[in-house]
Amino acid sequence: MRIIHTPDAPAHTGPVPQAVESGGWIYVSALFGTDPADGTVPEEARDEAHRLFLNLAAILGAAGAALTDVVRVGIFMKHLQRDRPAFNAVWKEHFGEHRPARSAVEAGDFGRPGEPNRYMVEVVAHRG
Repeated sequence: MRIIHTPDAPAHTGPVPQAVESGGWIYVSALFGTDPADGTVPEEARDEAHRLFLNLAAILGAAGAALTDVVRVGIFMKHLQRDRPAFNAVWKEHFGEHRPARSAVEAGDFGRPGEPNRYMVEVVAHRG
């Protein structure tokens, strides 16, 4: 198993890697739309989703993969009905015609205490 890390995506504070790779499979740990440079979360839902996808692309790039290698995304939202339309619009912009499997659930709390994240994703990709 190989640990994946890039300074171009936010790091976890605990003993959690950004991602791991094994046998061509890449598992991205809980990922947010936090700016890796200054730790801020964009105020608008659409901007936060866009930042999240930039972070995901950076982690996948560090693993030698791309968004087109994503096979599944688990999405957690604090306010599913309110924020899903913005997320879906940004999803289409970043994935284009690529359509990985996905699920989306509402979750009351996630991330670091006090951070205003709307979205968290867990991603599986395969570099084959």
